[in-house]
This record gives sequence, structure tokens and C-alpha cells, in this order.
Amino acid sequence: MAINYRKLYEHNIGKIPDNWEIHHIDFNHNNNNLDNLIAVPSMVHVVIHQSGFIPRDEIENLIQIYEDNKQT
Repeated sequence: MAINYRKLYEHNIGKIPDNWEIHHIDFNHNNNNLDNLIAVPSMVHVVIHQSGFIPRDEIENLIQIYEDNKQT
């Protein structure tokens, strides 16, 4: 049985905000290690997949930029 990574994330890290997705940082959907999962806004998720691998700290920066721009 496949592990539901969304449930795994919510159980261990917290609720996933509406319109956010869970991204596998290494793009390996079989790697459900919590260090490999990060919640991202849907728009940021699209940017990540268009760009290719982005380290966690840079993903967190993209999320912050998204959140800052959303409020203006």
C-alpha cells in the first residue's frame, strides 16, 4: 500500500493550508522522508517544477516572497 504523503505530513508537521501542495524536494515520490517534504503554495509548486531542483532554503525564500507579494 502506498503511503499518503499528505496525511504523513499533516500527522507529523501540521495542517496543509488551502491551495497549498506538498512538494517532494528531491522529486522522488517514493521518498516520503519528512525532510524531503515541504508544503508550498500551488503557484510556487509550479515554479519549482518549471525550474528543477531547488534546495529547501531557497524554496522557503520563494514561499516568503509569495506571501509578501500576496499581502500587497
